[in-house]
Amino acid sequence: MGLSTRALALGAALIALAPAQATAQPAEAPPMGRAFPAVNDTTIRCPLPVPPSAEQQAAQFDTAPRDLDAMSAQAAQFFNSDSPAGAAFRAAQAEQRANDWAFLCRYRDANADLAERGERPAVVFMGDSITEGWVTADPAFFAAHHAAGRGISGQSSTQMVVRFQHDVVALQPDVVHIMAGTNDIGGATGAITLTEFTGNIRAMLAMAKANNIAVVLAAIPPMSRLLPRPDFDVRPVVRQLNDELAKLAEEYGATFVDYYTPLALPDGAFDPQLANDGVHPTRAGYAVMRPLAEAALAQAAQREQK
Repeated sequence: MGLSTRALALGAALIALAPAQATAQPAEAPPMGRAFPAVNDTTIRCPLPVPPSAEQQAAQFDTAPRDLDAMSAQAAQFFNSDSPAGAAFRAAQAEQRANDWAFLCRYRDANADLAERGERPAVVFMGDSITEGWVTADPAFFAAHHAAGRGISGQSSTQMVVRFQHDVVALQPDVVHIMAGTNDIGGATGAITLTEFTGNIRAMLAMAKANNIAVVLAAIPPMSRLLPRPDFDVRPVVRQLNDELAKLAEEYGATFVDYYTPLALPDGAFDPQLANDGVHPTRAGYAVMRPLAEAALAQAAQREQK
């Protein structure tokens, strides 16, 4: 069960990631993890995650802004039915949804390793590709805070709800940092209403509260555009969802961290000096986010102690 790193890269291309990256393939199949017994008398073995190559990291964190018009054209070609890369993506997506819709495979082995060692992270970062990329961009930040990254590229808030018990609650952290919404806007797992989105956030907040886990609820970073749909202005939608997230944080006594404001231009686009594709922070973008995250984590921990 589960998909290869190549399939994960294809999934990341769904909303706004560079289609050129989606065609990249690892040199060989990733190694498989341990066997877990399933309730249907079979076993589950997941491909172990393969760290991004130096070439992939160079593309991800390149400081030079990319041409979003050209990227939108590439996205249109990628999603064309005649595109081999698009066909490979659809096949990988169908396999993923059929076998492991929420992608529990992604961190199954890592979670089991923590349990066997008796280790409990102080913080778990739950999210999508922006969270996943943060671990690669600034591993020292995660090490300094004894934090476990549980981001998955292309994930919607609906998928995060499904794996919240396994990838957050079961790890027994003191604090969880939740960042969700970019892929809901992108329609990664289908269209979703505002009420359904806020309901998913409520579900994660409630699970955390029930398990005495303090919450840092993150604003969605800016989105310059949705590459496959360049005529759809995502900027006001990001602001709308962030307003709802701030209200939910206040309602549940969570700490709200505003990454949007320092990363956005006045028109709501992602500052191209901080994100080369209009969606994903570069290392410079994560450097802006780090002190905000550290202050929010400290505030959440203080709230939990009261």
